[in-house]
Amino acid sequence: MFKTICVPVDGSEYSYAAADVAVELAKKFSSKIAAVHVLGEFSLNSYDDEEDSGDEILSKVSKKANKYGIEVVEHLLTADALRDMKFIINQTGADLVVIHAYGSDNERFVSFEENKVSDHQIGSVSERLLRNCDVPVLLVR
Repeated sequence: MFKTICVPVDGSEYSYAAADVAVELAKKFSSKIAAVHVLGEFSLNSYDDEEDSGDEILSKVSKKANKYGIEVVEHLLTADALRDMKFIINQTGADLVVIHAYGSDNERFVSFEENKVSDHQIGSVSERLLRNCDVPVLLVR
């Protein structure tokens, strides 16, 4: 049913939860996974550090999927996730996107309660994909 499942991962616990769902779906439908990590265009860290971190994040997804014989193609890109994710997904040839409602930006919150972040809110990248993506988007909570 799904040939390629794209899962954007940013290293947050939320993105790994979405990756878990993507792995389960890939097992069920004999799909491959396109794991995507976007390095920000502007960072205070060195590019080498960012690249190493991105490789580690993608490696976690690959290791989990490879345990089940699932092929993973890792995509480490420098871009703007909010602006470019639809294009990136199209380039992976994915026919399904699995993404969590929240991303790493939510790590800046001390707690969801203190900052009045509700379970009904979603992150900007997820929201934009839901509105604009050309393939189905499975939002994981």
